[in-house]
Amino acid sequence: MICVLFDLDGTLTDSAEGIYKSLEYAFEKKGIPTPDADTLRLFIGPPIIDSMQEQCGMTLAEAEEMYGFFKERYDTIGKFENKVYEDVERMLVTLRQTNTYVAVATAKPQHLAEQVLEHFGLTKYFEVIKGADQAKGIVHKPQILAEAVRAMKEFSDDGTKKRITGWYMVGDRKYDMVAAKELGCKAVGVAYGYGSREELEAAGADYICDTPSDVVLNIAVDTLL
Repeated sequence: MICVLFDLDGTLTDSAEGIYKSLEYAFEKKGIPTPDADTLRLFIGPPIIDSMQEQCGMTLAEAEEMYGFFKERYDTIGKFENKVYEDVERMLVTLRQTNTYVAVATAKPQHLAEQVLEHFGLTKYFEVIKGADQAKGIVHKPQILAEAVRAMKEFSDDGTKKRITGWYMVGDRKYDMVAAKELGCKAVGVAYGYGSREELEAAGADYICDTPSDVVLNIAVDTLL
């Protein structure tokens, strides 16, 4: 039995509209210019507070203030300015039908990840959904993936289910690939998300997929090697 863990933004759903509009709202509220489109794209994947510091040169206090502004819009409106990528649901159905456990490991806050997946009717496909939890200090992708792996091991080791013999992390950014390597998972990059093929290759992706169907195919081939 294998386990495939998915990132959310840029991997299962195209969440750019809500994130971009909520970032624009935050910059406008602060009264400073909104970064260009290429810079805004870099905000999708890592924690917003990190991106404010890395992309805009803000202090931690400034970044936290901006994140508060961002949340004002995103937590109410932006989270649903979103859509599921074509063939994602078919991918999940196929994996579930082929002796595979499926989970989510996302840097999106846990409650928002659950709300988005429920909104799009995807919750039923996942044994475990893990997101960021600032109160517990679980913010960055390796920490989140570690929590998801731990939860999946608990799920599968109860004596009534099949043990997990292989792990795959699927995501669209370098953070997903790096976390996968740290946690001993095969790193599967998706080129249809927000990271470039070059970014995924440089981060050590074992496979790079152009479509959700390619994800199923590459994992199926890998399990036969």
